[in-house]
Amino acid sequence: MEIFKMILHTHGGYPYIDNGANYAMDGRQVLTKGFGINQYDPAIASMQFKKTAEFFNNEDKTPLFHYMTSFTSETSPTAEKTMELTEKIFDELTQNHLALISIHNEVRADSDYHSHTFMSPTNYKNGSMLYGDNATTFALAQRMANITGQPTKLIVRKENGNEWEHNKVFYPKNYDEIED
Repeated sequence: MEIFKMILHTHGGYPYIDNGANYAMDGRQVLTKGFGINQYDPAIASMQFKKTAEFFNNEDKTPLFHYMTSFTSETSPTAEKTMELTEKIFDELTQNHLALISIHNEVRADSDYHSHTFMSPTNYKNGSMLYGDNATTFALAQRMANITGQPTKLIVRKENGNEWEHNKVFYPKNYDEIED
C-alpha cells in the first residue's frame, strides 16, 4: 500500500523554512528537483521561499508544507521512478507554488524509496494561499492512488509529533470516474 503523509509545521516560522530546505539537500538525497527554486543551495532556496511569502504579505502564515510519499517497491523500484510519480502527484501545485522534491533511498515497510516535497503555500503568481485542510490533503492522497493504481493510506503528523492515520483508504478511480 502506498503512503501519503502530511507533516504539519504551521507554527515553525522562518526557522522551519531553513530546516526544510536543508533537509531536502542534506546529502542523504538520491535526487533533488526544484520547481521555481534553487535545488542546489539550501540558503538560496530558503531565501526564495521567504521572499515569495514576504512579497505577498504572507510571512506570518504557514511557512511551508511538507509531504512525504512512500511507494511500494513494485510501484517504484528506482529513484527516477519515485521522482516521476512524485512530480505527477504534485504537478498541479508546482505550476503555481515553489517546491523542492527530494528522493531518499531508505527501506520503510514495503518501500525502497520515498520522497519529501516541501511546498510554499503562497501562489507565486497571485499571492493566494494553499491550505493544509482535508479538501487539499484528501485530493492529493486520491491523486496518488489514481496515479499509482494502488490503494493509498493517508497519515497526518501533527505539530506535537503525534501521527493520525485516516481510517479511509484511498482507492484508485478509473479515469472515467475522475471529475475534472
